[in-house]
Amino acid sequence: MGILFGLGAAFSWGTSDFLGGRFTRKYPAFTVGLVSQSSSLLALLLVAAIVRPEVRAEAIAWGLAAGVFTSFGGMALYQGLATGESAVVAPLSACGAVVPVAFAFATGHAPSGLQDAGIALALAGTVLVSLPPEGARFTSSHHLRPVLFGLGAAIGFGVFFILVDRGTQTDGDAIVVIAAARFGGTVFVGASGLLTSSLVWPGRDLPKLAAVGLIDVTANGAYALASNRGNLAVASVLASLYSVQTLVLSRLFTQERFTAMRITGSALALAGVAAISAG
Repeated sequence: MGILFGLGAAFSWGTSDFLGGRFTRKYPAFTVGLVSQSSSLLALLLVAAIVRPEVRAEAIAWGLAAGVFTSFGGMALYQGLATGESAVVAPLSACGAVVPVAFAFATGHAPSGLQDAGIALALAGTVLVSLPPEGARFTSSHHLRPVLFGLGAAIGFGVFFILVDRGTQTDGDAIVVIAAARFGGTVFVGASGLLTSSLVWPGRDLPKLAAVGLIDVTANGAYALASNRGNLAVASVLASLYSVQTLVLSRLFTQERFTAMRITGSALALAGVAAISAG
């Protein structure tokens, strides 16, 4: 079940990130982030009112911290995807899985040998699709900007993975942890948007931006369940394969073209999923 929840998180995150990146070409990233965060927070509060989960202070604290980091990562990812270089930004941001993998090893919760191989394949695939196209250089301004956004997203998401896992391990209900994360993220994005004067009214696109938040919070819930029912390293790597979904949608609905190197990287990532599942 942990593997299924991890893959479900990847599918939902990949979809919401693609949509968020598209809307960031039209609206400031903080506007997209605030509307999506707010809508998902309202949905979680409604669910909490129905199921009445047990509320623990520790779960709330871990969730609030996780919300700040995932919002930072999300804003970086949206801004990076808006550059039109999703084949660079999305897979590079998925390298945030390195953070919880290193944490899992350091705390003595290493996965099996076959899963180790799968993790290596998945991470190698995400790095491969992040390399510049033939003839390009990382030092060029055109390529360096999306790379920096991707790395910023990776840091934010990597820490989020760890904090959500810690929150669910403190006997805290996953709904409480994710709701606290949404609240923390909403406050962080709203405050940042006000300070930078980058909040605008999206008009008739409001329901669409709200839908992005609902898809995203579904991914957060699936990841919380995956990390709680399985190995943190495995769950985080599976969830980080959202980049493959983002790339597929970019290829289908935009004019972006992928090189053979990036297609090979995506194949390696999928092979890593198979090895992780088999282990």
